[in-house]
Amino acid sequence: MRKNNLVDLSLFLLIAKIGKTRGLKGEFFLRSFAENSENLFSFKKFYALSSSAMEEVHFEYIKQSNSNIIAKLKSFNDIDEIKAFGQKDIYILKSELPSLESDEVYWFELEGMEIINLEGQHLGVVHEISNFGANDVLVVKPAKKQLKNILIPFIKNRVIISIEKSKNSILVDWQEGY
Repeated sequence: MRKNNLVDLSLFLLIAKIGKTRGLKGEFFLRSFAENSENLFSFKKFYALSSSAMEEVHFEYIKQSNSNIIAKLKSFNDIDEIKAFGQKDIYILKSELPSLESDEVYWFELEGMEIINLEGQHLGVVHEISNFGANDVLVVKPAKKQLKNILIPFIKNRVIISIEKSKNSILVDWQEGY
């Protein structure tokens, strides 16, 4: 593992997490945070945060097994070694993500964007994206401090009218009091 001592976490994207061990030879379940877990197989370099340094981790393999992803790190050959390594978060460099079309964005790019409704009101800033079952939801920190977070369903062309990356804003058909 190679260490990078100056860590700027804004350069990295959390893509997976090491889960429970599997068997006795150092295998473990890998929980993917990618929309499609198969996207995980397209990346070459992975990193884990360890005592304030980002370490490159080298997988011997990552494979699909039924509905699970099974993985093994190089140089970890038994259950005790992988248990000692821990259930770490696995990152990739944002710069290694595939390019998107002009009207597409990654979820992490939405965080921090200004929310403006059709009447020109500034509703707040996207704090996070959650999913409560039916669809993804923008959790918006309101512009007015006394209000609770605003939850806006991410339904393109109905609630989400447009996303302007260059203006760092999202135009929505939504009212402050909804």
